Formats: sequence, structure tokens, C-alpha cells
Amino acid sequence: MKNIFKAFGVLFVGLTLFFSSCEEEQIVYNPVSGQTLASFSTSAKNLPVPAEGNSVNIDITASTESDVARTISVEVDPTSTATPDQYTISNPGIAAGKFVGTITVEGNFDALPEEGATMLVLNLKDVSDSNDLTFGNETVTITLFRKCDEAPTPGEWIINMEDIYGDGWQTTTGNGGPGISITLSDGTVFEVGLCTPYEENSYDCTGFDTVFDSDAPDWTSGSATIEIPDGIESAEWYFPGDNWEEISFSIVAPNGNIVAQGNPGTPAGPIEIDFCAQ
Repeated sequence: MKNIFKAFGVLFVGLTLFFSSCEEEQIVYNPVSGQTLASFSTSAKNLPVPAEGNSVNIDITASTESDVARTISVEVDPTSTATPDQYTISNPGIAAGKFVGTITVEGNFDALPEEGATMLVLNLKDVSDSNDLTFGNETVTITLFRKCDEAPTPGEWIINMEDIYGDGWQTTTGNGGPGISITLSDGTVFEVGLCTPYEENSYDCTGFDTVFDSDAPDWTSGSATIEIPDGIESAEWYFPGDNWEEISFSIVAPNGNIVAQGNPGTPAGPIEIDFCAQ
């Protein structure tokens, strides 16, 4: 029995020495003089840009500190689709004694595409006064796009309407049907369209309500106006359809810009308004 305890004691001492030697061989990271790993804090950012402009900050982390301010260097990757007039990059760098700095990307609303988005791809190239520099996440993609207020501009909106056959609108049936509807956030509903000579319209249409006659003025075109007051948060526009593929229309905002159009054959559904043009 004594021999068993003695053997166990020798084994315990040996294991203790083994683990002690392993602990002594561990490498302790040095945040001052060690190797510097630099990295973007993210690989992707969205930048919606309203008319008044917008910017996004992107952090760059360095694993070591420095007693002087450090400059961050980035370059635009050839895969970028954004043009230089669409953005501005500023590089404030990393302050002395700090591990994290930022770059700022600002979007230019006027230069951005009216529809869709554009991509700015940046590569992290250098962080000055950093020891034995290596990179982690060294690329970031910023997606820039216009962000427009979806509240309709207060004032007079004009809806211009045409029928290429010249017999008014037939939207859901061969004889007539509803017109374009506009539903405001306060519950107000407008309905506009060209009258048809084949049936009595259920709304205050534009045109004539007499039986079709070749001697009467034609039913080819007409315009309607609606007044959208201040404080309206949204307006939903809906087109009921084009039974004979003869109907076209355009919607003009108070500033005079055409913000939506429909051509003969446009299917029934919501009308997409270009809020950036209103």
C-alpha cells in the first residue's frame, strides 16, 4: 500500500511540473510592440441618402496602440460602380493611445442614380506607425442609394389621361369601370378617370356623359386635379386596369415633374410614385 501512494505521489509531481512548464511557454500578447492586425469593423454598410445628404462612419480597429496619431489609408477597389462625384471620403485616423479610428463616407444625393443603387468598395491599405502590419477584414462595401420622403408634396396634383381609341376609359369591363383611386393617410379617397359613353360612371369622371356620337367632341383625352393638403403622411395610388389596352396616363406633382406614367396595356395594381421627383 505504501508503494502505491509513493508511486501516485511521483506521478502527481511529474504532472505538476509538466503543466507548469506548459504555462511558462505561453506567449503573452503585447499591445504596444507586438504585431498589428488592422481590420474594418464590418464588411458591408448601407447608406441611404436624402436630399439634405447623409454619411456613415466605418470603424477601423488596430490591435496595437501608438503614442502618436495614426493615419488610415484606403483605396477604391476597381469593382466599385460608384463614381467619384457620388461620394466623399474623409479619414480622421486613430488618435494617440487608441485602438479604434473611423473613416467617414458621405453620399451626394444629386449625383446618385434616380433608381437603384451604386456600390463603393474600399480596401484598407495602411495604418501608419503600426508594427509588422497585417490585415483582417480589409474590404468594405458601401451601398449608396437615394432616400426620398414618401409623404406627398402638398398642393395640386394633375392626372393627364388618354384613350387611343377615343371612346373614353374601359378599365375593368368592356363598357367602363372604376378610375384611378388615390387614398390619403387621413382616409380621404379621390377617384379620377375619363368618362365612357357606354355606361354611367360611378364617380365624377372627366369628359362627357352623353351617348357616343360622332358629332360630339371626342373622348380621347382629359385632365383631372386633386388637392393634397398639408400634413398627409402617405398617398396610395391604384390603377384598376385596361380592358382594351387603350389607356394611358401621367401623374404630375405640384412642382411640375411627371412622377408616374402608364401606357396602353398597363396591368391593374398600385402605381409607383417617384417620390424623389415630387
